[in-house]
Formats: sequence, C-alpha cells, structure tokens
Amino acid sequence: MKKIFLILTISCLIFSCNANEKKEESNNVAQKDSVADTRIEKLKQAFEKDDYVTFFKLFPDTYSELIDFYGFDDETGKKPLYDFYETHINYFFKSIEKISSKTFVSKAYKIAKDGVWDADGIGLFQSNLSELIISKPNIFLEILTTKPNKEITSFWHFVFDGSGKYDLQNKEKFETIYNKINTLDKKQGRLLKDEFERMYK
Repeated sequence: MKKIFLILTISCLIFSCNANEKKEESNNVAQKDSVADTRIEKLKQAFEKDDYVTFFKLFPDTYSELIDFYGFDDETGKKPLYDFYETHINYFFKSIEKISSKTFVSKAYKIAKDGVWDADGIGLFQSNLSELIISKPNIFLEILTTKPNKEITSFWHFVFDGSGKYDLQNKEKFETIYNKINTLDKKQGRLLKDEFERMYK
C-alpha cells in the first residue's frame, strides 16, 4: 500500500512539474508574439509618420524576421505586413541617406547573408540590394572583408538566387556587380564569381 501511495505521489509531482514547464513555455511564446506585434505596429506608425530613423531601427534585422514580417506562407497565408511589403521595402532602401551608409549596409548584409530567394517582398529586397551594391560597392567591401568566406558566399548566393540557368538578366546583373567588385578587390571578386558559377554551371 505504501509503495502504491509513493508511486502515485511521485507521478503527481512529475506531472505537476511538466505542466508548469509547458505553461512557462506557453507564456514565453505569448510574450514574444506580443513583442513582435508591438514592433510591427510601431514600424507601421513610423512609416506613416515618415520617421525613417525609427523605421530603420524597427525594420527586420535578419532574413527570418523579414519573412515573419513581409512573407507569404502557402499554408498560413499572409504575414502581418505582407500588404505593405512594396512600400516598406522601397522606403527602407530609398531613404538610406538619412543614416550612415555603413550602418545601413551592415543591416542589409545581416538580412541577406542567410537569405534565399522568394517571391514578392523577398524578391523586391534582393532587387533593391543588387542596385545598392552597384551604386555603393566600396561600402559593401568594407563589410565583406571582415567576414568569413562561408558567410560571404552565402551573401552572394542570396544576391543571385532565384533565376533559371539561362536567365540573361541575372547574367547581366552578375557581370555588372562582378566588374564593380573585382576592380576594387580581387579576392571578393573571386568569391562572388565562384559562387555564381557554382549556382548556374
């Protein structure tokens, strides 16, 4: 009888501990969702007020955040800011003069280095990023020369991802970016070229 009572007591304690852990996990997820919702609302407000500095700070810092804010999922549908992706992403890139170029490029690099092409907002981000690399290659090289080769390769992968093997526009983009980068830094030019050829050989 004592053994049965002891087993029941231990079982109840274990069940209680597991229930508390799950409740704590659930609370943490709810808090993170609440923080994300607040950030998204503040980001929308900053855009509406044309407050670029605040908008820039609140804009996604990583590729996964970019997807969480502006992406589209076939199963769950639109992410919270999907309907605003065009105006927000263009604003993010077009108002770069309001902060230091190096600060901007550092943030854009952090987003792109783990990215893969997707339609809509991600494609628009990639397109704007490519134009910026062409117009400001020196600033990108300042960042790239401090990064490990594997990360740099991942960055270039995102820049050229999403096209077919015979896509002439992507080849033209490659030639333009490669010529700009290679003229300034042969090592970075080689990394860029090697990744592009690996992707589309």
